[in-house]
Amino acid sequence: MSHFLLLLMVSFPIFLSGKETKKIVRKIDFSGLKETFYILKSDTSVRHGTYILESNGIVLIEGHYQMGVKDSLWTQYNLEKKIRARGWIKNNRRDGLWEYNNYLGELEQKIDFSTNEILYYQTPFANYPFLIFAKADTLVSILDRPPLYIGGTSRFNEFLAEEIHIPLHKPGEKIMGTVYVQFTIDSTGITSNHHILKGIGRVCNVEALRVVKSIPDDWIPGIFNGKSVSVEYIVTVKFDNNISSPTFPFNF
Repeated sequence: MSHFLLLLMVSFPIFLSGKETKKIVRKIDFSGLKETFYILKSDTSVRHGTYILESNGIVLIEGHYQMGVKDSLWTQYNLEKKIRARGWIKNNRRDGLWEYNNYLGELEQKIDFSTNEILYYQTPFANYPFLIFAKADTLVSILDRPPLYIGGTSRFNEFLAEEIHIPLHKPGEKIMGTVYVQFTIDSTGITSNHHILKGIGRVCNVEALRVVKSIPDDWIPGIFNGKSVSVEYIVTVKFDNNISSPTFPFNF
């Protein structure tokens, strides 16, 4: 009887791992992107197996699904085939050590999501004074660590560049220049109170505000005197002839 139970215990995971799958290849609109993934034959809504996203034959994202959830090492590349982000995802959530690189493939951030520890980061705002809300007080000071966008400044700028576009406008209406959008990043990394600090015209102001509001709340809050604090943050949104529409999915 004990041998029979042991056989069942050994065979059960083999049965689970041997589920039959079907390969799916799908083009995404007219973007030139192509997904390749696997689904269960018994339930076509469940992804199970390798996932690859390509652009004209260049791999942009690769990873693995386990019974419908991301549960493996995932890697994101740019069109120059340099690694932009790499780390483990467990049950669709980042877990363990993640590394984020800039456009050149150089390390920009290293974060351990198991312990929420920032092991390395680069930011142009290290010596930049911020308006800080600390309890009932308001002051301006350089922070121990400024707010960080997960993935780094290059990832943040990439999102803006891909999302922004020149809006429809009336003849003669100014559409070139820089809009300054201000918002609050609280002590938990949540943003609020988005508003135009300095604009160039109604249509561009509206578009800049829309795009900055659409940025995912993927912030690590600023640190002042060893504690997380709420601060005012300013983003510059530039409108010029190089603006393009989104071309790259932003997964990590």
